[in-house]
Parts: sequence; C-alpha cells; structure tokens
Amino acid sequence: MFKAIVKIAMRNFLMRFKSTFVLIVGMSIPAMLLVGGLSLNDTVANWINRSLKENFGPADVYVENPRNNIFVRLTLDQQTVDAIKARRDVLAILPVSESLVRLKHNEKTIDCLAMGVRSEDLSNFVGKEINIPPQSVIVSKDLAEALNIKQNDIVSINMTGQASEFKVVLIGEEGFLNFRGDHLQLPGVIFMNLDELTGVVGFPTRLYLHIGGKIEEHEAFVNNLRQQVRVSAVAMKSRLLNSPVNRALGYLTIAFGGFSILASLILVYLFAQSFLEERNTTLVTLRILGFKSSHVLLLLILEGFAYFLVSGLFGAGVGMLLAQFLLERLKNFSSDVMSGTLWLSRLELRVSFLSILAGVLGGLAMPLMIFLLKARRIVSGPAVRLLRFEEEGEFPFKGSKLRYVGLAIIMLAILLMFLYPKFSVALLLLAIVGALMVFPSSYLAMLLGIALFVYLFQFRSSELTSWDVLQRGAAFFSASWLLFFSLLAPLRKLFSRSFSENSVSTFIALSYVQRNKRNSFIIALMFSLIVFVVILTLVVPYNVQRFAKEQLETGIFGYNFMVMQHPLKLLFSRGELEIAEGIKFYARIYMAQFNNEPIFFVDDNFIRNAVVKALKNDNWRKALLEPGTLIVGFIGKQPVPEQLSGRIKPMFGLGASEEITFRVVESFDVRQVMIPARYVASINSAPKNVRLVPILLAKVDDKDVSRVKDFYSERFDFPVHISEELNRLFSGIDFVIKTGLILLYFGLLSGLSGVVFHTMRSIVVRRKLTAVMKAIGMTNRSVGLSFIVENVTMASLGILVGVFAAVLFSKDVMDQVFSMIGSGQFSFPVLNVFAFVVGLYAVVTLVIVLPVAFGKLNLAESLRVLD
Repeated sequence: MFKAIVKIAMRNFLMRFKSTFVLIVGMSIPAMLLVGGLSLNDTVANWINRSLKENFGPADVYVENPRNNIFVRLTLDQQTVDAIKARRDVLAILPVSESLVRLKHNEKTIDCLAMGVRSEDLSNFVGKEINIPPQSVIVSKDLAEALNIKQNDIVSINMTGQASEFKVVLIGEEGFLNFRGDHLQLPGVIFMNLDELTGVVGFPTRLYLHIGGKIEEHEAFVNNLRQQVRVSAVAMKSRLLNSPVNRALGYLTIAFGGFSILASLILVYLFAQSFLEERNTTLVTLRILGFKSSHVLLLLILEGFAYFLVSGLFGAGVGMLLAQFLLERLKNFSSDVMSGTLWLSRLELRVSFLSILAGVLGGLAMPLMIFLLKARRIVSGPAVRLLRFEEEGEFPFKGSKLRYVGLAIIMLAILLMFLYPKFSVALLLLAIVGALMVFPSSYLAMLLGIALFVYLFQFRSSELTSWDVLQRGAAFFSASWLLFFSLLAPLRKLFSRSFSENSVSTFIALSYVQRNKRNSFIIALMFSLIVFVVILTLVVPYNVQRFAKEQLETGIFGYNFMVMQHPLKLLFSRGELEIAEGIKFYARIYMAQFNNEPIFFVDDNFIRNAVVKALKNDNWRKALLEPGTLIVGFIGKQPVPEQLSGRIKPMFGLGASEEITFRVVESFDVRQVMIPARYVASINSAPKNVRLVPILLAKVDDKDVSRVKDFYSERFDFPVHISEELNRLFSGIDFVIKTGLILLYFGLLSGLSGVVFHTMRSIVVRRKLTAVMKAIGMTNRSVGLSFIVENVTMASLGILVGVFAAVLFSKDVMDQVFSMIGSGQFSFPVLNVFAFVVGLYAVVTLVIVLPVAFGKLNLAESLRVLD
C-alpha cells in the first residue's frame, strides 16, 4: 500500500511540476532568507575563529584600571600586578602601557595602537626571542600591509603632537604580534620600547594574560579575578566569540526579510487551499476504492512535502547567492564610506552544512504545518465530506448564534474601553468586528471604515505615545481594508448596468473577486503587507534625512568644523588650540561638567555670531556677557529656576573641582541643538582652578578642509568636518534602507507568484465556462480582459490598502519622532512613492497578461474533458 501511495504522490507531483514552478519560487523565500542570513553568520564566525590565531595568539584576557576612560588610561598599582602574577592559573603575563598614536609612511597616515613594552616581557609572552633596539618598533602585519611598510623602513610616529622617526625591525606576522584590538576594531598595533612611548601616565596601564584552557572557561576565570582584586578584566576571546554583534549581520537580514517570509507563508496557505480543492475528485475516488483516511492523508503529505522540499532546496541555493551579494555590497560600501573597517574586505563567504540544513528545515517547518493542518481537517470524516469542500471553511457559528457572538464582542469591547481607555482604538476595532458579525454587509463595512477614519482624525491626541502609534497603525490598516474591499459590491453593480463589451468583462471579473473572497483577500494581503512596509521604509528615512539636513544647513551653531584638544595635553600644559590657515572665522568653547552634565563656556565670538535656533530672540547674547549667568536646557516645557548651584568638575576627572552658583537668564529645548549642551555660560563665568577641555568651532571652505584637518591631526588633536561626518551618516542610512528594500522585494515576489498561480489556475479551472462565454458571443479579447481585470483588481486592493495605510501611519510615526526632538515637519516623498507604485503596477500587469496570452484555447479544446 505504501509503495502505491508513494507512486501516486510522485506521479501527481511530476505531472504538475511545470504548472506550479512559479509557486515553488514564491514558497522558497523563507528558506532563501534563512540560509542567506545564517550564511552571513557563518562567514563572520569563520573569520573570527581564524582571527583568534592570527591576531590574538596567547592573549586570552586583559586587565586594566577600572577608572579608565576613552582618553586617559590609568596605571595598575604594583600590588595588583603582583597578585595576578602569583596566580597559578596565569601561564604568562605581559605588562604594557598603551596609547593611540598616528603612524606615517610614504605620505600615508593611519591612527593605531602603540604598546610600550620591555623586550624580555614580550619575548616571554609570545614564546620567542624578541629584541627591540632603541628608536625601533615592531609593526603588525595588517598595519604594515595597509601602509606598505617593509622591514627596515623608517616610519614617523606622532605621539601627543610630537613626531619622531623609528626603524621597523620586525613585521609581526601572526598571533599577538599582529594584534588588532580586543574587538578586532583597530588597523593594527606597533610595539616599542617603554621609555620611548610618550603621552602615557605610567606603567603598566594594561596587563595581557595567557591562561590557557578552553575559551568557554575564560569567563569563570575573569569573574574569580574580579572578586580577588579590584580591576576591570575582560575575557577577550570569549567575548568576541559570543558577542551578539557577530551574528547581527545575518539576523538583520532575516529580520528585514520578516515581512517577505510572512508574505510567503500566506502564499503557502493559498497553495494548500488550491491544492486540496483540485484533489477533491481524486481523493473521493481513492476513498471509494478502499483507501483509509490515513492513507489519503499520507498521500497528500508526501506530495505536499515534495513541493516544499524542492522549494526549500531551491531557496537554499539562491540564499547562498543572496549572502554573497549582500556581503559584496557591504564590502563595497565599507571601502567607499566607512573608515576603520579594513577587516570587512577580508571576509569570504563560508556556508556550513548545518546552516543549510537549519535554513531548509526552518523554511519548511511552518509551510508543512499549515499544509498538514489543512489536509488533516479535509480528509477526516466520511468521503462524501470531500464533495462539500467549499463549505469547510465557513464560520462555525451561523445565523442567530453568529449575531449573539457579535453582540457579546461589542459589549465586551465597550466595557473594556471604560476600564482601559489607553487601548480605546484597539477595542474600537474589536467592536467593529462584532458589528460586522451582527450585520454582515459590504455597505456597513464601508460606513464603518469611513467612520473609523473620521474618529482617528478627529480624536487625535496632541502627544502620541508608542501605544497610540501602534494602535492607530493597526486601525489605519483595518479601516483601509474595510473601505476598499467594500467598494467591490457597488462597483460590480455599476458595471452590471452597462452593456458594453469591456463593462461585461469588468463585471465578470469583479463578480469572481467578490465570490472568491478568501483567495482575493489572501493575494491582496500579501501585497498590502509588503507595500505597507516599503512605503514606511521610503517615507520615514526621507523625513529624518530631510529634517537633519535642514537643521544642519548652518552646521553646529553656524560652524561646519570642530576641533577638540587631546585631553592628555591638559596634563602637561593649558595651551590654546592654534588657528590653522584656511579657517575663515571661529569661536572657542571650553567644556567641563556641572552637576555631572556637560557645560560649555563660550567666548565673545560665539556670543556675537553663533546661530542658535533653539532660542527665539537675541536677548541672551547681552545677558550672558555678565559674569555668573547661565542658559539652561530642558526637555519640553519646564519651570525655569532663578538660579542653579552645583560643582564644576573637569572632564574625565583631570584635576580639581569647584562649587559655583549661576543666575539663570534663559532656557532652551535641548532636543533642538545638535550637541549635548545642557548648560551654556560665558568664559567670563568659568572657574579659574578647573581644567577645561578646549574646543574650537570654525567655518572652513570645502577646498581647505583637508589642509586644516592635517594641521590639527599632526598636533594629535581631534578635527571633525561636520558635513563629511553627516554625509557618512546619511550614506549609512541610505545603505540600510536600500538593503532592506531589496529584501522586502522578495515579499513582492511572493505576491507576484500568488497572482500568476491564481491566474493560471483560473484559466485551467474555468475552461468550460470560458467555452460557454465564447459560444454566446464573447470574444477572446473580452475573456482575456476579464482574467486580467480580476487579478489586477486583487493586486490593486493590496497595493491601495498598503499605500493608504502607510501614508497615514508614517505621519503618526514622524509626528512622534518630531515631538521627541522638539521640532520638524512631515513631508511625503511623492515622486519616490509614485515611481514605486507605477513600477509595481507595470510588473503586476505584465505577469498577469503573459499567462492569459499564452493560455488561450479554441472552443473545442476548452470543452475537452481534462484530467
């Protein structure tokens, strides 16, 4: 029996493979996106495992002072160092002093990490004899390749503004000598004699430990060490291997493709529905011939599994190509825009068998479950039930029972509105469902949809919470469905009164859409979900970028260039930042902390010339010149105190602090400024004994930017061209958006597959009806037009719902974003959305017309008895 069942299942599968290939492509998307995302994770994991050997060597753990910050690294006391050395589980230890330096060779410069070490300590740690002569350095392999450095070359190293020349005595080929930071975030490292490294506060600032054992055990060692001594300790290899960031690329791919996967699952439901409808006669015949319901179920499962298996394997193959495409796209983007990401160019696609298996099985799990549940419900019971398949999907409640359920839902929704008013929109949707159960009418649905829109517009809160936005988004989506789906009935009646040939075709098409509501809704839902997300992806980033560009037309307070002095220089002097040639005008700012929040002391140039949109008038300019005055920033509208007292402390804890009292002369909304300026005062109000970090704001022409940046980089300060950084930020946003859109387009592929499948199936199923229509006088053109209008109408329902709901929802989203940042105005990218919708309609029409054009048969062929 089993052999016969397998034979029948494979025969049915092979006979219908060609006609269902387009459906197989659509159903392969879950496996494709899963395999693609997991392949990217495999690629990153493979590179990290390789890097543990090439870039870490014996370095398993690092230990440093817990009071360190991004600019200053404090020393570890000798007692702590001795305690760590005395541990038996520490196999090797390397004490170092570290500092960021600027390496220059052949007119190329790069910022990297410098380690001041003793030759004997380094030799003991890496396990081979190493000697670093005076005025010599070891350069890591990756860093040497980046600057084309060879052994015995002379390089220039800039340490806190003082450049010196060193000879390269060795290229660190592998292991710790090719170290690239604990996150592999650095281009490389140089090793030099401890007494030749300037700009550090002492020795050692960090300890590198080799503890051996399994990497999984390193975290336990670190936890034990923290309990023994007061240090900051990190298990580098363990953290790198287990970091979620390593899998972020693949998981983001899967997340972006989530709606595409959902659309594909909807397609699976459509396939299961159509598949089982086509098998009615066959299944009844098999049951009459003696097959049990379990045999029929097994037959359906085997044939369905064959379709899903082929789609899964096809998706796995395309998924690997997708991963390669995304990887190359990321590498090209990083080389053009992103700095400090040289490692990305080293990534090579690696795919494990487990990832392929997990992707295929993951892509098959939900489709098989949907198919199995559908098939099981159909084949259970007597054979005659199969002939009433159409009635199977009806609502379990009928007539008065359905109305009672609807009334109960309405009453429950009204009661909950009083108890939970913040969920009123969601409960209103529930009440609408109940009303349609009591009075199932297209006209009522249309009126309720319009009423829901009116309610959403008229009773809109001035400040929307996240819950409000989500509820209103669901309401916009539901109201759009009620409105557009209910228009089918009046449109059909309108065309029924016309006797032109085209009107008859349209009437027939709309009749089929309305009669097959379930299939029409499924196909339209696939389009609506993807279009909804695509429009959001177009609208929201467009508004964010537009707002950011508007806010930064004048740069930061009217300046487009910023320089921050290296904090380590404050340990040795209190000199001012020099003014480079090419700066048109400038202002000086001095940063400290007031009550643990940033305070900026500004000079007279800033007070006279700064563009501060957050302040409505210029009265603050004169008031701030008085000593002891302060401008305070708040979030939103808050009462302004007459005076504020607190302690002024230096940034990063460098020096003494001082108590001070300010008189508040003005306030502003901190959300409307581009830097975290909570307090602003004149330099005349600055305390004398607190070390302030100097910052220079300047206006620089684009042609002079490179020269000015080099001037400050050579002095080891931190220059930032604001426009350049913003362009990099916008490019990153644009890259994410376009990548997300590419993955969302796979969801549209599911929708197109569903439309094509429905069109082809309609042509086959309705052959006899088509022959009858031709016999009574309809032309091939009219019959073909009815098929085209029917399927375009289903797609149009989804497109219109998606566009309409997304436009309204995106406005709510942006209003909430603008309320968070204090200002902004919603704008709709008409041309972008119009181009997308027109392009989508062109593709939809094309894929519908082609099956109709190639599916025409003559009258005699149409009346032929089909298998």
